[in-house]
Amino acid sequence: MSSDSTMSSAVDPTASPLVLKGEGIVLRDWLDADLPHMPGLFDAPDIAANTDIPSPFDADAFLVRIRRRRVQGIVDLAVTRDGGQPLGLVALHMASGVLGYAIGPQHRGRGMASRSLRLITRFCHEELGFTRLRLSIVQGNLPSERVAASAGYVRSDDDVVERMNGLGQLKLLETWHWLAPVTSG
Repeated sequence: MSSDSTMSSAVDPTASPLVLKGEGIVLRDWLDADLPHMPGLFDAPDIAANTDIPSPFDADAFLVRIRRRRVQGIVDLAVTRDGGQPLGLVALHMASGVLGYAIGPQHRGRGMASRSLRLITRFCHEELGFTRLRLSIVQGNLPSERVAASAGYVRSDDDVVERMNGLGQLKLLETWHWLAPVTSG
């Protein structure tokens, strides 16, 4: 856990199954049955350009990656309307309090990313005890910046970081953060 994120909880989000409901959506573990849907969600130029999801996309390798990351404390959940067909993903890096999201191109414009981010943020705060969460957004990714702002995140003054994207290109990432509301008591 980094020094700027706080977490304390009896909930173990790395244990399966994990299902979160709210905001008119369901976040759930990825299933073998999701394999046929994955290329339509993630084999898109903007997904590879703005995330570390590789292109060309390999669904079998991606499912292996998701399961390996879970053991490493990184939780990837499918975004669904009702627990059925996946529409995208959200990710939580437990040690750092960094979240991520990606919605398949055909499912955008319906508020899925914003609702997913609000739901995972609420879970991280209320169930896991995080008081600060972060996003790393590729500079100039205005749609992602709008999603972040709609979920209560603000651009931080942290240094810009260079990271490799799914196309093997170096990209500059800006940090956005969410801080838990201060309660008087």
